[in-house]
Amino acid sequence: MGFSGDRATSRKGRGWFFLALYIVTAGVSLLLFAYYKGLDWFVVSDSGIHASLIMLGVLLLYLVYPYLRHSGTSYLHTLSFPAILGLFAVFLGKLMLQWLWGDAEYQGFVEYTLPLRLAFVFLLFYGMSLLVFWQKEQERGWDMKEREAITEKLAIEAELHQLRLQLQPHFLFNSLNSVSALIGKNPAGARDMLLRLADFFRLTIQKSVASKEPFDCEWERIGLYLAIEKTRFGDRLQVHMEKEEALGDWAIPPLVVQPLVENAVKFGLYGVIDTVSIQINAYESQGMLHVAVSNPFDSDTLQPSGTGFGLESVRRRLYLLYGRQDLLHTQKRDGVFTAMLKIPQIHDKSSNNRR
Repeated sequence: MGFSGDRATSRKGRGWFFLALYIVTAGVSLLLFAYYKGLDWFVVSDSGIHASLIMLGVLLLYLVYPYLRHSGTSYLHTLSFPAILGLFAVFLGKLMLQWLWGDAEYQGFVEYTLPLRLAFVFLLFYGMSLLVFWQKEQERGWDMKEREAITEKLAIEAELHQLRLQLQPHFLFNSLNSVSALIGKNPAGARDMLLRLADFFRLTIQKSVASKEPFDCEWERIGLYLAIEKTRFGDRLQVHMEKEEALGDWAIPPLVVQPLVENAVKFGLYGVIDTVSIQINAYESQGMLHVAVSNPFDSDTLQPSGTGFGLESVRRRLYLLYGRQDLLHTQKRDGVFTAMLKIPQIHDKSSNNRR
């Protein structure tokens, strides 16, 4: 992809840039000091020490400054960091020269050129800070464009796959068989199940995977899905759903929780003849929407391999949407499998909505 190529070129040229900067810094220092003092061994060693300390400061700026700029640190502290680093580099160089060379005449020259050294280092460090900030913004822009391009492609593939997944024969046929069984003994129940099927497919098919929707919509869709499955499995399937009421208008990607519920029903009931309880809890913690889906599992029963689109697809979608790998976590404990989902919320200060 073009974005990754640009980024690779940038990284490859970074080493050459620092080498060129070191040569230029050492050369300028040598010319300036030689102009004031004349060319001798003191000037050559002074230029080398001066350039080396400057390069160490530049590398430290390159590594630390972007994180200071984007970590919530105040502008005063961010702007003062290059100045403090410059003062440290100049005065450390002065101490090193005093330790290496005790020549009083040259120490007087160092004191005389101290303002020039400070001005040169300050200009270089603040210029480098601007360059580092610009370069990091470029990399962030490349990464965002790359993720957006992949997200757009994955959204189309996921939406088509979701249609195939939801309309695959076994789910539709099993549901219709359940309706057929109900028609003779419970016509009202059969009619109710057909209506639930229609509502479920309407809510599922009309949603775009790339957009956002209120959490209440996903919650309703999960309820319809579980009602259909409960009709199929009867009393074997027990469902407990709890959510905080304030979460209803929080925004989430559509169809991001449902695969976790499908996974819980599929593997919770696989190889089990007893009653199975599915627990779904939604709550807010640290400014994020948390959804935990739990189901019992038999560690001695081998589970069939799935299509690979379930939990991994949710994890992949979350990374592409939010750029984080820690938003879906699973655990097995005391015969219970739990999938825990976190959805970051962006609060729009101009309104009361979260998106």
